[in-house]
Amino acid sequence: MKNITYALIFTTLLLLSSCVEDQGENCSSESADTDSKECSPAQDDLGDQPDLPDEVGDTTPTEPIPTSETDVFEEVATYVGRWVDDSQSQSELLEVRDNEVETVADSCHEDFENQDRFTDTIAFFIREQSNARKVTIQSIASYYATSGDLSSHTDVGLFSHPLCEVTSSSLRKTVKKVADSATIAKANKFARLHNQYRTGYLKGDSAEKIKLERHWGAFFGCLAYTESLSTADSSSSKSVANSEAPSGYRKPAGVKFYNDPYQPASSRLNIGLFQFTPKASGNINPCLKQWNQDYPTCSTSATSKDSLIKLLGSSHQRFNAFCGVNKLLQTFSIQVNTRSTKHTHPNNKASSGLKSGTNRCVTPHFYAGWAYNHFGPLQNSTGSNMKKLFQCVSESLPDGL
Repeated sequence: MKNITYALIFTTLLLLSSCVEDQGENCSSESADTDSKECSPAQDDLGDQPDLPDEVGDTTPTEPIPTSETDVFEEVATYVGRWVDDSQSQSELLEVRDNEVETVADSCHEDFENQDRFTDTIAFFIREQSNARKVTIQSIASYYATSGDLSSHTDVGLFSHPLCEVTSSSLRKTVKKVADSATIAKANKFARLHNQYRTGYLKGDSAEKIKLERHWGAFFGCLAYTESLSTADSSSSKSVANSEAPSGYRKPAGVKFYNDPYQPASSRLNIGLFQFTPKASGNINPCLKQWNQDYPTCSTSATSKDSLIKLLGSSHQRFNAFCGVNKLLQTFSIQVNTRSTKHTHPNNKASSGLKSGTNRCVTPHFYAGWAYNHFGPLQNSTGSNMKKLFQCVSESLPDGL
């Protein structure tokens, strides 16, 4: 599909599960059950951090740039689904899903009528969370030298900040297992393309917005394969679902159930596209708060394990996909709002301490206990899963990485 051009646009704890008590991340690994998941306690050596003065000269827009609303399902989801599915020689993203297991999150948006593919769901929530907003990290903020007062936070969206480029030296300060040079090169090409498309997007170019959405669509589509889609319907997944799910629930196709042997019993079960634990005080807690803030007319009151299994394990994976994208925003928000150099990229240092939040770059590549990262492949938790992720992204994008 690499001959498809963008000209078509114009035609249409526990805190970190095993980390910190009760508000946490399970650092999910790639889809093979033998891959280890790595997570360490958030550091407790933050000390008192003075508030740093904002720098002058911030040019980041405070309001979303208006663009023509092209069809996200046709112009983003269909393309990305085909690219990523082809790269994996499977059809999990483009497969049409039934509505056997639905919750309030699945019926929240009228836009989803007849849009029943996982790629539709992922693309929709990429667009929904592209614009900057307050990210609901108040319950974990103090662990990362960040104010618990959201009103003082710099807003964060998927497109709100440039991506930092990384080196083996910078990665040693943000992750524990540094990727090989070829993977680092791919990660930097991904970051440079984000920054290039973002520049046009901020000028109001709707074509560049589509490029950004497709760019991140490939990223999250590959992340879904790395996390769950490759083995979602394996005998192991079905067995775990049969033993853990409530009466009357039947695991939908494409929804992975996985018991992580590296996690304590309370956070061992992981479900769906982006592998979340059905525990209201665990790794989905900030997502539950964000969902209810963003969509108050269809807020969820799910708190029990059984109700959360249905929410995370629904046929269309609406909440699971929403939370997958929001998890990246959560680590970005820590990096943008922290007062400690330990919890942000080295490029954000300034002579006065740290750059202002609006002038910082962000990176997906941070160790769980240092900047609240959920995803193992983004922190190279196994030593090879970051390579697997970016190989997929490179093979999925029309011009590669």
